[in-house]
Amino acid sequence: MTNWIKKLFQNQAIRYIFFGGCTTLVNLISYAIFRHFLGIDITIANFLSISLSILFAYVVNKIFVFESRTRGIRELLVEAGQFIGMRLSTMFIEIFGVVILCCVFGVPDMIGKLLIQVVVLVLNYVFSKCFVFKDKTPKEFLSPEELLEKKRIRRCAAFGFVIPAVVVAVSFAVNLVYPFGDHGVLIIDSLHQYLPFFTEFHEKLVNNESFLYSMGGGLGINFWATIAYYLASPMNFLLVLFPKRNMMDVMALFIVLKLGLCGCTFSWYLAYKEKGKSYFPVLFGTMYALSSFMIGYYFNLMWFDSIAMLPLVMLGIERIVKGGNGKMFCVSLFYALYCNYYIGFMLCLFSCLYFVVLWISAREIKIKNIITSAVNFGWHALLAGGMAAVVLLPAYVALGITESAENSFPSPIKLFVNNLSQLTSQFAFCEPINIADDQIGVNAFCGTVTLILAVLYLLDKNIKLRERIAKTALLVLIYASFDVNVLNYIWHGFHVQNGLPNRFAFIYIFLMLTMAFDAWRHMHKFKVWQVLLAMAVPLAFAIYSAVTGLGERELYTYGITIGLLILYGMAMLIYRLGKMHREVFRSLFFFLAAVEMVSYAIFGVFCNGTVGRSTYLDEQIAYEKTTERQEGRQGNQDNFYRSEIDSNRMRDENMFLGADGVVLFSSTMPAATVDMCKGLGIEARTNKNGYNGFTKLVNDIFGVKYVLSSRGTNQLYQMEKVDQEGDMNLYKNSGALSLGFMVKDDIIDWTTDSTDHFEVQNDFVTMATGMDEDLFELEETIDMEDGGTYTIVLPAGKQVYLDVTSSVSSIEITTPDYTRTYDTYNDHLYDLGCFDAIDNATVTCTFKENQSGPVTAEVWTCDQELYQQVHDELAKSQLQLTKFEDGKFEGTVEAAEDGVLMLSLPYDEGWSVKIDGEDDDYYMIGDALTGVDVTEGTHTITFEYTPEGLWKGTWISLICVALYLLTSAIWIRKGKKPELSSAGDAFEEYDFENGQAEKDADEKDETAEETVSADQADADTGDIQEGDGEDHGI
Repeated sequence: MTNWIKKLFQNQAIRYIFFGGCTTLVNLISYAIFRHFLGIDITIANFLSISLSILFAYVVNKIFVFESRTRGIRELLVEAGQFIGMRLSTMFIEIFGVVILCCVFGVPDMIGKLLIQVVVLVLNYVFSKCFVFKDKTPKEFLSPEELLEKKRIRRCAAFGFVIPAVVVAVSFAVNLVYPFGDHGVLIIDSLHQYLPFFTEFHEKLVNNESFLYSMGGGLGINFWATIAYYLASPMNFLLVLFPKRNMMDVMALFIVLKLGLCGCTFSWYLAYKEKGKSYFPVLFGTMYALSSFMIGYYFNLMWFDSIAMLPLVMLGIERIVKGGNGKMFCVSLFYALYCNYYIGFMLCLFSCLYFVVLWISAREIKIKNIITSAVNFGWHALLAGGMAAVVLLPAYVALGITESAENSFPSPIKLFVNNLSQLTSQFAFCEPINIADDQIGVNAFCGTVTLILAVLYLLDKNIKLRERIAKTALLVLIYASFDVNVLNYIWHGFHVQNGLPNRFAFIYIFLMLTMAFDAWRHMHKFKVWQVLLAMAVPLAFAIYSAVTGLGERELYTYGITIGLLILYGMAMLIYRLGKMHREVFRSLFFFLAAVEMVSYAIFGVFCNGTVGRSTYLDEQIAYEKTTERQEGRQGNQDNFYRSEIDSNRMRDENMFLGADGVVLFSSTMPAATVDMCKGLGIEARTNKNGYNGFTKLVNDIFGVKYVLSSRGTNQLYQMEKVDQEGDMNLYKNSGALSLGFMVKDDIIDWTTDSTDHFEVQNDFVTMATGMDEDLFELEETIDMEDGGTYTIVLPAGKQVYLDVTSSVSSIEITTPDYTRTYDTYNDHLYDLGCFDAIDNATVTCTFKENQSGPVTAEVWTCDQELYQQVHDELAKSQLQLTKFEDGKFEGTVEAAEDGVLMLSLPYDEGWSVKIDGEDDDYYMIGDALTGVDVTEGTHTITFEYTPEGLWKGTWISLICVALYLLTSAIWIRKGKKPELSSAGDAFEEYDFENGQAEKDADEKDETAEETVSADQADADTGDIQEGDGEDHGI
């Protein structure tokens, strides 16, 4: 028996399985102790248990499984570092997988842990055998030059990450961004949307809550659709390692890391293509990562995972066209689509165009090879989309109910501008665009020298003419898309962009830089007249722009651009005249371009500005403390209520505070919710609403129980002040209804599709309660003129509201409770209050420029006693919640008669409803809310949410992953290699990567060129052939 066991253990796979089982046992036991005995959070417990198992695994795998021998401490540390790095990767997969299984598919955490262990066990064996403890002898077959090239490629990638990341981090520090000050870098949408979403995601991670639904805004939203656009990056799972208070700071860190990642992949792409001949890919990678697009739009951090994949996607396409496999293309495109389908769509569109360009550039075009590579390309593209279907399909369904689904092709076709002013966006120190009121403007700056190199590329005879024409045509097409409305619409996913113009400009920058890099590598082959022409063309355009004011740039922009063009051009000219040594020229070029990009990055960050973080954190803390005190004081057992904040400083601030609310600003917000808010008189427009225009009735039926405000009056919006923390006051609405309440059957006919806001609310009261008397009555109509101030009488015992029918520049309202000015979007209702004694309010109107008057405002009143009768009728049969969590709740309702249980919950076909354990139907009320028929008696109601398309998308993803693995296995088995394939023959002599024929003679020319004396160079003005154009260091 002993001998049999010893013989069995001679098999490496058996040893791995045994010690893998021991490692798993360590993992599971420690996890159980951390999770169930010490009560540690699921993600932290996962992290600690995996860390212990990694240390155990390294020791046993090294000694017993792979019997690895290392020579010296350095080799030991390298091996240990590789092992830990690989295990950290699988640890991330494990954490990610367990959380997804638990929070998306509802699998118990221990079962999810066991299932993921199987996947991790296989991955760890592959990584250990093939990468960590592999036989190192193959390195002996590499020449020192080849080893140096591989090392240089890795270093290019590393420096390409570090330099942009450090530059942006220093820029943030100079701007006193936390921890160097009390500022944050989140502006515009990242403040209004992303910070609240990240905060909500953090809380779901920490509390092991469902990813599928959130009550944090919009009365309730499909959170999986929100994740698909805003939060799908695996990096976001690191949020769990930080406190809730530091979400703004963590997002700034993510911006630094993601910009570094963009520089890393682009630098690696160029270094790989030129076979590690120089460190100049780092410079161009820095130009990519610190371009005006990256700096201007860095607050859209959810885009940058996908943008970082662009170089890898393009390299994958190049391999396919050369006859290679599509693994890199498929995996990188999948990751891009998974992280952000919006940018992923742009990559798909560009991939198709780039595929065509590559075949046009081929030395030899064969129909058979084109068809073969097209099938390969199409198959792997479909696999990439299929593998991402778990997010793509539910997101597609969710987008179908947003206002984005209502877009149509622009007509007629027109230009946004009728000149070349958009080209001036490539001038130096052109202020980056981060918000715009129209479609005009583009972030396209990526270094002034690219303007010269772009012209040189057109003149570069070392690059095949067809390639120059094809790539230039593609570049012109993308530029034309900045100006042509239909092309712009297509690039933006068949959608008219809102506020952030030309979001696909990163593709233009990528193509511009790759073309510039090709031209740069042949700098030693250009003739003097070519350099002169390349300098003269952009210089003439810059001077013309400065004289005519084309582009309406700052004077310093024109001046610096002209100066840099002259500086770069003269350096190139002197070099080509033989007056400057190659290494001196290259060092000077590297220095100038690097200084320009670093300076621009710092300048751009300053232009973007910062926000004060303490202001928002103080409000978050105040809300948490005051609501906790209120709920605790009263012994309130309700586990669901909504809250809002009386402020427009952050659109989704209720979610940031940790509240469930009505207000939402999101690209995935259902159009029906927006339209319902408009019908009720609430401030609402594309993809957003606000806490303005709420009547007492709306606050009650939507269950708004608390409002946080900096106003210090004793009451606000007919709510009483109940608590205070610092400068923030908490107001309580004692009439807030439950999530559901019984109404009459007639409610089915209620509609919010009307511009008469009080008619909508009167109809609701009539249909919900059966009362015939109108709740709201029109008291007077005011025709407001520009600058006019009007007094409104507030009768005793009546709620008073003002309805402004048209938007004006500003409206200032003064009531006994508050004075407030409403700018821009102000065509909604205003709550003027309800008082025991007669009082007055005033309204002052200021028109927009060229706006004609008068503007009509209506004063409506509601008798308080009548309102109380209505409220009592609505409140008598409410849903008493017994269990509640996002996406799943249960409660009981006691119906006095047959009727409708109306829920202040947006209608969504993802809900499943059970009444007394039996499946039941539900339907839409008021064009947006949810209703369920309930018979007389006491019933248990259960709601559970699963996004439409989630299960179908999951099965499609699993099938496509299996097909991808099968396809890869077939490629490996057939031994398919690019250099052996027939398609690769079309590119055997013409090299995509160099843009020229690779000939042995070039190497001889290079050697000969190094012997040319300075006198000989002086005598020859530009006709010297200096070898293969490969860079050999700075």
